[in-house]
Amino acid sequence: FASRMGVATSTSAGWACTALAQEDGRKKQGDEIKFSDLFGDDMGQEAQPKRSRAGLIALGGIGTVVTGVIVGVLPFITVALRRHPLPYVPATSKQVRMVLKHCKACPNDALASTAPRLVDLGSGDGRVVIQAAKKGIRSKGYEINSWLVIYSMYSSWRQGLSRLASFHRKNLWKASLAEFDYIVLFGAKDATSFMEDLEDKLIEEETKEGAKVIACRFPMSTFTPIYEEVDPAGEKGLESVWVYDLDAEKARFREVGEEDYTTSA
Repeated sequence: FASRMGVATSTSAGWACTALAQEDGRKKQGDEIKFSDLFGDDMGQEAQPKRSRAGLIALGGIGTVVTGVIVGVLPFITVALRRHPLPYVPATSKQVRMVLKHCKACPNDALASTAPRLVDLGSGDGRVVIQAAKKGIRSKGYEINSWLVIYSMYSSWRQGLSRLASFHRKNLWKASLAEFDYIVLFGAKDATSFMEDLEDKLIEEETKEGAKVIACRFPMSTFTPIYEEVDPAGEKGLESVWVYDLDAEKARFREVGEEDYTTSA
């Protein structure tokens, strides 16, 4: 009887252990099923790469925008760092007309070697050069801002004026002005040092016989104009133009000398 009881007890304990093991397995299996149903078996493997890709795309987009802004603005910022930081201010239609009124044109022979030539120092968006070309004057624009040069070239090409109007990214202090009959510039308020340095360049360098300087908005510092049309609004108005005879200025400089020339002006 005791042996039978031992066998029974042993058997019951085995059944109990087996039942507990099966129940524990079912619980674990149930937990796994619930987890996979809610989140998927590969959630932990894919979630992190997806977040990483999204972050890289966002970072790349921000970097592209910032780079584009820097590239677009940089040519305008570097101008402010130069010795003579003249701002870009587009010429009005009236200012362009006032300038070109003093320029002789040869519309039927504009490409001839003897035809008059014009240069705009700091040509901006190219409107003076383009309008001069329309009038029949072979013209060039010198501009330090790369984007404005590209825009000007496109504008002249679109209007079919590429043969008469050309644009160059060039520092005017290093450019030769010997080929031009008309040298156009748009001054700025409180730009006295720029005007004085430009006068020195024009006096010292070779220029074409009969060449004229046409200053708009603000006059030269010491040159004596042969013609002037001053805005009635005075300094508050910018519709003004002054014309200077370079031959006369050079003759006066040779006659009185540098010190007396500056003083007499």
